[in-house]
Amino acid sequence: MAFQFMCPRGHLLEGDESQAGQQCRCPQCGMVFIIPTPAPAAVQEAVLPESALPEESSPAGMAGFGAAATSNQPRMLHIPCPNGHELETPEDMLGQEVLCPHCNAQFKLRERDSVEFRRQRAAEFERIHRRKGKNWMNWAIALGVIVVLGVLGMIIMAFN
Repeated sequence: MAFQFMCPRGHLLEGDESQAGQQCRCPQCGMVFIIPTPAPAAVQEAVLPESALPEESSPAGMAGFGAAATSNQPRMLHIPCPNGHELETPEDMLGQEVLCPHCNAQFKLRERDSVEFRRQRAAEFERIHRRKGKNWMNWAIALGVIVVLGVLGMIIMAFN
């Protein structure tokens, strides 16, 4: 039975269920990848409606890349292979074993390995450190005020 799936660069392809797990080359962009296992029919129709087709005129199926993502286009992640080649893949391919088209290294697509996830973690780390820095600054100012008031109080008491 035929089913639809997307190449790592977002091109909609069709294959037979018996081809799942086999290596394939996208006829539009030439990227080599492993054909994913088919999703159940109801889920597949919900994930890939007709309006989710990428525009043919855009390079490598990257319609709207860098602009606000529309709800009918899959979210694309950039995941490096073990040798550092960055692959663009739709979110629905996470958890699958794939081959890097540049070096043929086989690896598993994980969101935590994506460039976007690492940027998000770095931004979160930066926010936490800024908040901690502000808290330490506030404590230092409060302690400085207490010390100055204490010194002033001791000076006043010495003159009395």
